[in-house]
Amino acid sequence: MKKSFSLSNQTIKSNINKLKKVMVDKNLDAMYISSFDPFLNEYVPLQDNHRYYFTNFTGSTAEALVLANGKVRLYVDGRYHEQADLEVDNTEVEVVKSIDSITADLIKDISKLNLKHVGYEADRTSLSFLKRISQAATEAIALNSGELAKVIEFEKLPALKEIQLVAREFRGRDTLEKTSTIFSDKNEGMYLTALDSIAWITNCRGYHLPFLSSFYSRALVTKENVYIFVTPEVQVSDQAKKEHGLEFIHLPFSALPKELEKIQNTLHLKKVFFDSGMINAADFGMLVNIFGTERLEEKAGGVYDWQSIKEPVEIHQIEASFKRSDKAIFNTIKWVKDAIKDKKRITELDLYNETTKKYQEQGAKEQSFNTISGVGPNGSIIHYGSPSDEVIIQKEDLVLLDSGGYFDGGFATDCTRAFFAGSIADKPNPKYCEIYTLVLKGLLACSNAVFPTGTKGIVLDGLARNPMRKMGYDYAHGTGHGVGIHVHEPGVRISSISNVPMKEGQVVSIEPGIYIPGFGGVRLENIYRVEKHPVFKDMLHFVGFVFIGFDPALVDMNLLNSEEKIQLDEYEAECLRRGTSLRSLK
Repeated sequence: MKKSFSLSNQTIKSNINKLKKVMVDKNLDAMYISSFDPFLNEYVPLQDNHRYYFTNFTGSTAEALVLANGKVRLYVDGRYHEQADLEVDNTEVEVVKSIDSITADLIKDISKLNLKHVGYEADRTSLSFLKRISQAATEAIALNSGELAKVIEFEKLPALKEIQLVAREFRGRDTLEKTSTIFSDKNEGMYLTALDSIAWITNCRGYHLPFLSSFYSRALVTKENVYIFVTPEVQVSDQAKKEHGLEFIHLPFSALPKELEKIQNTLHLKKVFFDSGMINAADFGMLVNIFGTERLEEKAGGVYDWQSIKEPVEIHQIEASFKRSDKAIFNTIKWVKDAIKDKKRITELDLYNETTKKYQEQGAKEQSFNTISGVGPNGSIIHYGSPSDEVIIQKEDLVLLDSGGYFDGGFATDCTRAFFAGSIADKPNPKYCEIYTLVLKGLLACSNAVFPTGTKGIVLDGLARNPMRKMGYDYAHGTGHGVGIHVHEPGVRISSISNVPMKEGQVVSIEPGIYIPGFGGVRLENIYRVEKHPVFKDMLHFVGFVFIGFDPALVDMNLLNSEEKIQLDEYEAECLRRGTSLRSLK
């Protein structure tokens, strides 16, 4: 991503050496450093991403294992193989390019390298992953962020915005209407640290982190009350304070155990649910001390079973957001093509900045993730996040633009379009047309699927990959992720390993791609809701949110069959009606 601050290789080396001295004092063979903050967020500002301080890698997802003897091992998935090679100093950091699972590969290395004593940051390591470390190593030894902060200088985060209540028209049910469907017994509760889940259950937004509409907090949810714990400096709007069922409690998080104990002495909860993948090890230890193991019960997914099923008002709001997002993306692509036609000098960084501007013109409050604007060969870097002011967009270039925003209601949008910078008359490289059309075929195949309720994501994943696999191509990432308050929302997933069943009301992306290092990349991404099929009983289908036309300069009609041509024409007709068809650009 664009760095809000940067570290030199010398600083990274110094940080590694300082950490290794701590490891010697604690007799550690290795130290696990996650990409997470204490809330286990996926997108963490670089200032608060401890992994960055020891690797210089800016991608959102990775794992690091600092060896007492040897290089730091950085585990990255297929989205980041190329980016990691470009960003890290390979004299200090070894990039481990995982195919299936970065966490599985790290655990295997703990065993293979016979790492007996492994340290971890208790407040930045999930309980579920700690269990895996503990099984692989002889001993897992807890550190906290404060111990590292004594030797590593971490950057401070900016001031936080006020927490606001979302108006009913933008989000649907009130908090206690939601809790009444989750809990049948008033003596049950759930401890939440997943920030998007807290934002959903409270109907509040704070925009405390870059590219996220949620807010820093922890919560104890019961049928009749939701207790939201925020730090003393956080401002809460009067409307949020007055919302029935919400109780905001300001305190240093170090005082949270005492406050939870006081609440338990009043409520006498008999059962408290938690998700081991979404609670850090330190918080779990706190819950054990307060509630005892006999009252704690694991609930995989937390509230995502309810949160991922969108109600009609939410669907309506998400649809309205995508209409604005579509316009922003279309206007950005038009801006590029017009500039190239007029022989203006524009760069990758100009494209990045213009995308933000176009979203703001449509009323966006914030981007929903760091815009990816890769030109030419940079388009092959799947999550390219360093747009350059030295890469000039030429008329013969293939461009990959992946962007999203937040509008009223605080739901994320997400869409990717690859496009040709020039016009049809400029005649794109035939290879561009081939890979673009194969990706388009995969998108059409998956998005037009009809499938039984409960179909697993792995089945649909194969539909998207099949057209390109027939030509020898594939991609090293999943085909689809849930979309909600955060741009990546658990509860639904389409991938080669997903056993998550498809259900009515889910919102999911479909985004196949082909990436050729040194040449370029294509990804085409639309977002869909899952609905009952209007004709076939017990069948589901996808209904689209995104209507942005595909680039006619890159579509090889000879590679499309008759059914695909009909599907494409129907889609383009709707885009033309909405004023977002690239066929209208000359």
